[in-house]
Amino acid sequence: MALTADDRIVLIRVKVKRAEKHLHDLAADLLAARNVRTTVVGPKLDAHTGQATRGFVILPRLPFDAIATAGDIVHNLRSALDHLAYQLVIVGSGKEPSRRVEFPIAKDFATYAAEKVRKVEGMRPLAIQAIDNVKPYKGGNEPLWRIHELDNIDKHRTLFSVAHDYLFFGDWFDGDYWFKTDTPHFAGVFDQQMENDVQLEIDKAVGETKGASGNSLLPSLHQLVDFTDELITYFKPLLE
Repeated sequence: MALTADDRIVLIRVKVKRAEKHLHDLAADLLAARNVRTTVVGPKLDAHTGQATRGFVILPRLPFDAIATAGDIVHNLRSALDHLAYQLVIVGSGKEPSRRVEFPIAKDFATYAAEKVRKVEGMRPLAIQAIDNVKPYKGGNEPLWRIHELDNIDKHRTLFSVAHDYLFFGDWFDGDYWFKTDTPHFAGVFDQQMENDVQLEIDKAVGETKGASGNSLLPSLHQLVDFTDELITYFKPLLE
């Protein structure tokens, strides 16, 4: 019995719904740690001299599980896009897609144009055109590029980093881990207003100001989940 477009959407959205479940769990874990902070001895940047000295620093604490969950969210979104590509090939060719099939996302237009052919093999021309229309490359569609790049970072490189100074803890190791970076993947954890409130308290305590560029973790992931769900719906007419 042939699958309808609704059937195929259900199969694809399983991954999005899993991302939503992870997002709910992540929000609960982060809110539970909302006001958890501790004092540690570490480097402090003197706002007047620019010199680093050692002293007491008050830092927020977060569970490492939260960062791992964030990676799971992104991975499920990337998987949903690949499942979409898989279904588009089945509809277009009636055959089992090759292992090369995936939703094409590239670092620039030239790379996309060079690599997409093998990734969309078997899709109908209208489906390929629809993918072209969403411009799935850096500079063309930033949410798609962010999903793709964050997934690669989490799978192959490192954990996501938030702001510059957070302590992370887990029940599988003793003490806290000071996860420092000068180039964080996210500016903070919560939305900007909540982040400003927390940072203001920390700045008052340590006598310095910190900042980071980019979006905060929780609202960014929420936006990416919504974006992916809407994108899948956009392709529904091509799944008949």
